[in-house]
Parts: sequence; structure tokens; C-alpha cells
Amino acid sequence: MLLKKGQWEYKLFNNLYTQTKSFSKGVKADKGNRQNYFSSIHQFLYGIRPDLNIGFDIWFKSVHVQANPKDNPLGTFRFNHENSDYTITGIGPKIKIAPFNKIKRLSIQTTLLFPLRKDLENSGSNKAFLEFDRDALWITQIFFDKPIGNDFQLFFQLAPWYTFSRNSIREKNFIQTPTSVFFSWFANDRLTFYLQNEYWPTHYNSSEQSFEAFYSWFNQSGLGIKYQLIPGFLEIESLYSNFWLGSNGEGAGETYNLGLRIIN
Repeated sequence: MLLKKGQWEYKLFNNLYTQTKSFSKGVKADKGNRQNYFSSIHQFLYGIRPDLNIGFDIWFKSVHVQANPKDNPLGTFRFNHENSDYTITGIGPKIKIAPFNKIKRLSIQTTLLFPLRKDLENSGSNKAFLEFDRDALWITQIFFDKPIGNDFQLFFQLAPWYTFSRNSIREKNFIQTPTSVFFSWFANDRLTFYLQNEYWPTHYNSSEQSFEAFYSWFNQSGLGIKYQLIPGFLEIESLYSNFWLGSNGEGAGETYNLGLRIIN
């Protein structure tokens, strides 16, 4: 659903991904350290028309590598030179439309993000790997929801991510096509529980430096809750997810998420 003319919305979504293992031949193998990635995504949207919204995103990301994972189960972010880094990895405009009057529950959003720093991979230094280095990231999200009676809903998202590579270990531009499904239960007017599953393939062969469909992938599932602190104005959200299946080399971690939504 889009915002009405003159409405605005601010979303904050904080995500902590932590891992000590990665997938190898279908099983989880110890990596020997703990890697913690924290992302803070700030999104603003404004209603121009009922079928057109515009806005912008700011994405902040940090990484910390803990040599002994037992010392720090969820990780802390001590930003020393050796094993931590942080920066704004993306800032840029977005547009959201409802393309078909007859399909009111279908909407499309596209966002173009630019990093504020060069060398996000920290090549040639001792700092931890932060992000694949890029000139820009183009994300297009296709949303569709389907009510099931009065208390349940299915929500679908297809979101191609196209990366314009810069001085990256992935030498060419590449595309990822995450697909998500959410099953929600509206317990009452203020409280919602949901189950989430996401399949995330990357269509790029890093060894051959070329496009290859579904070369690597992972699957994560989670349980979330939303609560309207001030109905129609302020909502908070919490989500836990686990990466339970993936191709060789993909991380086998988990996420802890906290979100905030203000709409006016």
C-alpha cells in the first residue's frame, strides 16, 4: 500500500548478523572466529499521489571480527584499526508506484544507493571486509499481499539487487534476486505476529568472474512481531532469523532485528 497525498513515513531498521560458521557441503563448519555485521537502514517516503511516493534511504554498516567467538557470543563493536570498520554504504533516492489500478495490492519500489567511501572491501589493509566495493546499488522491490480472512495475510516480495562493481573481488557487475514470503497473524488491532522465509541467490561465479545463474545461495527463516505503540502513528518491530541452509562458503549465522515506523 502507498501513502496518500501529503502523508510521510519514516522507517528505521537495525539488523545485527552474527556468525561463527559457514556452509560446506551442506553442513555448518566452524570458521574459527566470530564475524558481526551491523546495519542501520533509514528510509523516508512522501506521498505525491495515491499511486506515487518518493523518498530517500541512508544505509549505515559496521563490521567487527572477534578472534575467539567464545569470548563474545553476540559481539561488541570496538572500532580498532585491525578488525573493525564502519561507514555509510549507501545513500540515494527512491520511488514507489502502484502501476495497475485493477491490482491495488501490487506495488513496485526502486532505490538507487551510492556509497560515501571508496574501497569498501578494505583491500590491501588489515581492516575487516565490510562490503563488496561498488559504484552503486540498484534495488527494485515488487510487493504483493493477499488477505486470508480477517486475521491472516500472505505477503510476497521479489527484490532484484543489481551491483555496479568498482574495484571489487567480483570484477563485473552482478545481480542477486532475493525472494521473500511472510505469513502474518493479526492477533488484535495493535499486535501482529509473522513468520518469514527468504531465498537469496547470487547469479555470479566468483572463480570465473562471469554470470552464472544460481551459482551461490542461502535460505533464512524467522519469527517476528509488530506492535502499534500509538495506533496509526508509531509502530515497533522485532525479528529473529536463522540461516539454516546455503551453498558452499555462505554464512550460517543468525540475525537480531529491531525496527521503528512513524507514519503521519
